[in-house]
Amino acid sequence: MFKKTLIAAAVATTASFGAAASTVGVTDTVIGVEYAQGIKTIEAQDVTVVLGRDYSAGDIITVTFSGADVVTEDEDGDAITIADPNTSLEFLGYKDNAVRYLVTEDFAEGDADATFTLADVMLDISGAADKGTVKVTAAGRVDTVDGPIDVDKSAAGTAYTFAAELSSKVSAKFDGVVDVNEQRQAFVGGGTQDTMTVETTLAATDMGVTTVEQAFTVYGDFSFLDADGDGELGGDDDGTVTIDGTAAEVAEDFMSASLDVDLAAATAGTYSVSVVVEGPEDTVIPDQAFMVSTDVVYENPADATKELSTATLDKAAAGSWTLNGAKAHIPLMYVGSNYAQAVTVSNTSTQTGGVDVTVYVGEDAVTFEGVATVMAEGVTDISAAVKQAIADAGITSGVVAFDVVVNTPSTATEIKALYFTKSDGDRVLTK
Repeated sequence: MFKKTLIAAAVATTASFGAAASTVGVTDTVIGVEYAQGIKTIEAQDVTVVLGRDYSAGDIITVTFSGADVVTEDEDGDAITIADPNTSLEFLGYKDNAVRYLVTEDFAEGDADATFTLADVMLDISGAADKGTVKVTAAGRVDTVDGPIDVDKSAAGTAYTFAAELSSKVSAKFDGVVDVNEQRQAFVGGGTQDTMTVETTLAATDMGVTTVEQAFTVYGDFSFLDADGDGELGGDDDGTVTIDGTAAEVAEDFMSASLDVDLAAATAGTYSVSVVVEGPEDTVIPDQAFMVSTDVVYENPADATKELSTATLDKAAAGSWTLNGAKAHIPLMYVGSNYAQAVTVSNTSTQTGGVDVTVYVGEDAVTFEGVATVMAEGVTDISAAVKQAIADAGITSGVVAFDVVVNTPSTATEIKALYFTKSDGDRVLTK
């Protein structure tokens, strides 16, 4: 009977270890990722711990954090200490990202000292990532005849949730269709203006950054806007690029346009900025694709006198301008007395169409409009017209590149180009 009683008592004790469970009380607080990466270290919110069993002097209580690092030393390298929460618990220090307390006096479950508040813990949250969390658990460690065992572990409480605070998207893309019937000097439907819109969202957070401005860079070929050819925009006949209603700064090579726009947002929400490109009159509008990058500048939460920034778009697709016809770029064609050229257009549609040729001369492009007419439902040889356009551009020998644009449906049109070497009879298909 004596041995059976001891065994029964041991089983009962073990069962009580497994059955008890402490609880932790925290409030899930949303922190912006940008704020976390800027502030780096915060003082954690108070954690209320309710222990779920009796404890004796010599036992250990731990409160463990996950998803952020407990800071154990200050900037001078001195250990950070935490005040004892009551007369029965003594701060021991830190271990494995946990705060440890030594039980100095026995207390029972439900006693006043079985409930305490952990305060003044410093957390490094610089590694925050979108949808990440900081969780807290509590547990005890007690001595038994078989050695120390862990008991009374709580369920995890979520103290913080991280959320990306700043994001942007292209909500409306450039989509102009250049009308070849208007000598490519207007879009289908009329006019020379097209608009792209970027939406930037500031997510709602409990702890977030204060935005200052947003930097926009739109990538495209804006050289056609320089109608007067003086190498810069601003002339009476020049086209324009505006961002949020203000003239953008166009790069010297005309391949991008930039502007900083105020973004001193008072509340969370979505803010739109439009980019408007308007071409000059009587100027060919190039078919092309656009990209856009944006960076949001905000106050450094660790030092409001300084600023940080984050890229919300990185050369994102921003739309394109297309032709309402067919186009082929011929990257290489030999001309001169030893060469003959053959350029043909196959058109299976019932529509006849005019032909424009653009010849590339150094860094310039020379366009010749209406050099030929393509027949419907047939193949048209435009070799003579192309050869004449190249000669009119001032190129009589050597290598040349050019475009052929035909005012017929692109799905029904195929443009082929090749050259013959008269001295050896070789022929090379270049398109």
